Amino acid sequence: MKAGDSDVTGSYLPYDLDELDSVQWCQFGGMMVEDELRELINELNQWYGSLRKWEAWNAVLDSYGDLTDAWDIRIEFLEGTAHRCLYKPSSMRDTFTLLATNSMHQARLASDPQYKDSLPSDPPDPKKPHHLTRRKKEQFLAQQIKSAPNSKAFLDVLFKLDDVGYRKQTSDYRNRTSHAIGPRMGVGITNTVTRSIVQATELQEQPDKTFQLVDVPGRINIQYGFGGTEPLDMVEALKANREQYERAKLCYFEYRKMLLSGLACMPRAGET
Repeated sequence: MKAGDSDVTGSYLPYDLDELDSVQWCQFGGMMVEDELRELINELNQWYGSLRKWEAWNAVLDSYGDLTDAWDIRIEFLEGTAHRCLYKPSSMRDTFTLLATNSMHQARLASDPQYKDSLPSDPPDPKKPHHLTRRKKEQFLAQQIKSAPNSKAFLDVLFKLDDVGYRKQTSDYRNRTSHAIGPRMGVGITNTVTRSIVQATELQEQPDKTFQLVDVPGRINIQYGFGGTEPLDMVEALKANREQYERAKLCYFEYRKMLLSGLACMPRAGET
């Protein structure tokens, strides 16, 4: 597959936020929702622009036969851009979860006088931060938005961001790079020596006088060997990342639908 086969289509998302001014919010709720939504659009637009740069530099590198020149160009112009893109699916999944949780919470506060301003992430003690796992945050969000007409469609696409398939396609780049040693881009192998825990075995004589390796209950061995994480194919990695961007964009449109359904329950601006 050649670099030119990748096709980053679409356009930058507009900042069409007028509907947020058509309703009455509680205190600073409207400002919060608008600020976070604008930043979400910023992130998506930055991702889109970075994908276009990645594609362009792939095409440039494809025209270079000299390894040294290609190496210099990759390091100087491509690796930083690709690195940011490869982190986006995970960060955008968490951003969408935060944004949907906060905005639907604020919409509920403005439309239901009996609804309490309380979230699971609120710490019992202000001096001791309370951090929820991604799983816990998404479980609460699913419960919070279950009455929205398109909640299932929103969650379905949200859960496809940073999914198992994408991690496999990119050699789990984001996790490995953040917490261990990740794959290199284009050229170079990492993690050449591996260390693993294996079940201990021993040769045991069989009734027919032959010997067979059998497990030794309660014992393990440390095993070293040659492994190696291959470098990312920058064309295939771009393709996988672009698919994640398309999912994120679809998630954005589903979120906007859900936000409109929440705004429809709120009092109109100017009403007493």
